[in-house]
Amino acid sequence: MKTIDLHIHTTISDGTYTPKELVDYAVKKKLSAIAITDHDTMDGIQEAADYIRRNKFPLELIPGMEVSTSSSVSFFGLHILAYFIDKNENEMATILNSVHNNIGVNSINTEDAIKLITKLGGITSLAHPQDYGLSMDQLDKLLGELVSYGLKGIEGLYTTHSEEYIKQIKKIALHHDLLITGGTDFHGLRKPDVDLGSGFGNMTIPYDILSSLKDIAVTDK
Repeated sequence: MKTIDLHIHTTISDGTYTPKELVDYAVKKKLSAIAITDHDTMDGIQEAADYIRRNKFPLELIPGMEVSTSSSVSFFGLHILAYFIDKNENEMATILNSVHNNIGVNSINTEDAIKLITKLGGITSLAHPQDYGLSMDQLDKLLGELVSYGLKGIEGLYTTHSEEYIKQIKKIALHHDLLITGGTDFHGLRKPDVDLGSGFGNMTIPYDILSSLKDIAVTDK
């Protein structure tokens, strides 16, 4: 089965692997696709993409980012994963300027972030939902609000999620017509127990998840 990891950090934010080192490790782990999702920046994407292309690695790279947003729901706000902000060189420069100007070091609110990412052609997913300490009823209410802004997915497969929690997330995702996304939140040595592609060692993220995201991305173009 082809496997992937859609939540990864590099030295461009708070990970310990450079974009090139991350690519090398993903190839070693025989992953079919990865998404680099550094915090509030996409500065490492081009380096990784060029490295993959030069070496003709059998690895698919999804342009991504983890956006920090302010929200009354959680003390540290909500994190929104953004995927498929992928344009030509001139368009990418414009997008990155917009991202940095609108997000930068000061987080924007969740509504504005989701709407901005959607406007730029991206697909959004709520990252690590269990970390916000919400009951399922509270999460259900929150997702209803976020969907109204344009949210398309929720990170149901995540390193710390139990099988029971994943079942609950899948049920609530179905209620809101949301896609399930998946990632380990790999940070290298900053989270030494969390491995790329497998989390604590028993995690599997199937390529079908990425296929579903691609279908949405194409439909929304």
